[in-house]
Amino acid sequence: MAPNSLSPSSVVIDYHSAYAPHKMTIPTLQWFPTSITGTLGSYAAHDMTAVDAEVMITDLIDKLKFFLKTNGAFDNITIYTQADATSPNIPRVSKAITTAGLSTTGDEAAVSRTWNFKTGTNGNMKLTLLDSVIPGTWFNRILPADFSTEEQDVADEIQLSAHAWTGRDDEQAITCRSITIDLNDKLQKMYFK
Repeated sequence: MAPNSLSPSSVVIDYHSAYAPHKMTIPTLQWFPTSITGTLGSYAAHDMTAVDAEVMITDLIDKLKFFLKTNGAFDNITIYTQADATSPNIPRVSKAITTAGLSTTGDEAAVSRTWNFKTGTNGNMKLTLLDSVIPGTWFNRILPADFSTEEQDVADEIQLSAHAWTGRDDEQAITCRSITIDLNDKLQKMYFK
């Protein structure tokens, strides 16, 4: 492991909004090519049980779709591995999906929604969804006591010990500190030239 490495494995989830295509990269524990029920292989989870990669990833997507408008969708899953922290990140398996967003209200252009976690060794982990819908409170920091049910569901999914999501320090996320909602400057410049 090296600081900020995606080693040993990571998942890239491709998705799009009405404005642009995006990618979300999430580090994981070691990936294995043997599938349990799906077609994307498997992981040894934090609790040392085996978890099917496709099940784990689609569980997360099913919780994220509440924050993407119906004119957007999750399109593809690709699993990558690295032999070590300085080796190339190699794609191992991929699957096209069509999971549409569920939100019918709110503006979404250039809005980023980030779940901010701490790992078991005090590392940081972030999960960011671009072109996410703005809640009624607009741009602010949401603390756990104020999470909606859907926001808490995403946090719980990432922290689930029966799954294999990690921070870049290869450690399990153990607490979600906040959710930040903000305008993404790069997307704003691209969309509103």
